[in-house]
Amino acid sequence: DIVRSTEKAARLGDARWKQVMEHYYAAVRRELKALRGKEVVTTGDGVLATFRAPDAGIRCATAIREAVRTLGLEIRAGLHAGEYRVSGTEVVGLAFHIGTRVAAKARAGEILVSSAVRDLMAKSEIRFKDHGFHQLRGVPKKWRLYRVEH
Repeated sequence: DIVRSTEKAARLGDARWKQVMEHYYAAVRRELKALRGKEVVTTGDGVLATFRAPDAGIRCATAIREAVRTLGLEIRAGLHAGEYRVSGTEVVGLAFHIGTRVAAKARAGEILVSSAVRDLMAKSEIRFKDHGFHQLRGVPKKWRLYRVEH
């Protein structure tokens, strides 16, 4: 998800913003391909993707964050692990909603993961910092989130 995309679009104007978005999506898709992520749907200024393993999702989000900075953009990303079903262009399942809500809690440049992701990666070299418990809009109970450390 691009941080402050509406403000940037208004400042740049439609024609220039369209060019920026074309470069943005090209960078995102390049990183998805490199890490075997599967784009499910675009959300205007964001992308929902699935991965076979959480470490690939984290590495992809990190690579995208760095790639789009060259365009003057900052992103926020959120990852969750859980069951879902893809039906056409729709993703069905609470895991999808939790993932989008985790992303919404991230600040510019942050990659946040749910406790489900962190637990799956207990033996990983990727480091996490506790980001506390958060109520995710529309999702039952509070969730512990973790920030991916650089």
